[in-house]
This record gives sequence, C-alpha cells and structure tokens, in this order.
Amino acid sequence: MYPILIEFGFFKIFTYGLLVATGFFVAILFASSRAKKENLDPQKVLDLCFYIMVSALLGARLLYVVVEYQYFLANPLEIFKFWKGGLVFYGGLILGVLISLWYLKRNQMPM
Repeated sequence: MYPILIEFGFFKIFTYGLLVATGFFVAILFASSRAKKENLDPQKVLDLCFYIMVSALLGARLLYVVVEYQYFLANPLEIFKFWKGGLVFYGGLILGVLISLWYLKRNQMPM
C-alpha cells in the first residue's frame, strides 16, 4: 500500500485518511436513504452523522493525548495538530457511541 497517495509540495493526501473519509461519506449516504425508508427525519439523521464524525475525531485524538501525555505536557500546542498523526481508534469509537446514544435519547429516536 502507498501511505501517501498524492503529494503537492507540502500538501499530502494520505491513503488511510482518504479511505476513512470515503467510508464516512458512504455511511452518510446510506443512513440518509435508510432514514426515508424507516420514516425518520432525514435532517436529524444527518445531524447525528455530523455529531458522530466530530466526536469520533475528538475521541480518537483525546485518547492519543492521554496515552502520550508526557510528550504533550512538554509540547501542549501539539495537541491541536491532529493532521500530524496521532489518533486512537478506540477513543473515537467510545466517544462516537456515547454521543450517539445521547443524541438518540435527546431526540427520542429509536436505537
């Protein structure tokens, strides 16, 4: 596999990142079409997808920062540079699920 798919000077498109973004996009299209079939408000489903994407990225970064806390204590501004790498899958999964459950309960949507 090629880690860097396309490179324009300092701008790089990483294969993994592109595949994750494609997965998010396909999941949003699928959820949107399913919402109509299940008589759910498509806008609420799209909002849920947005919350999941943001919370997954934040959770993945947060867990990485916790795991590598010694480095980030010495370099606190590096916490915000997520494009340099440093995301932990489990952190994204955990926070994404928790935020999803909160959103579904708040909007009285079926699980």
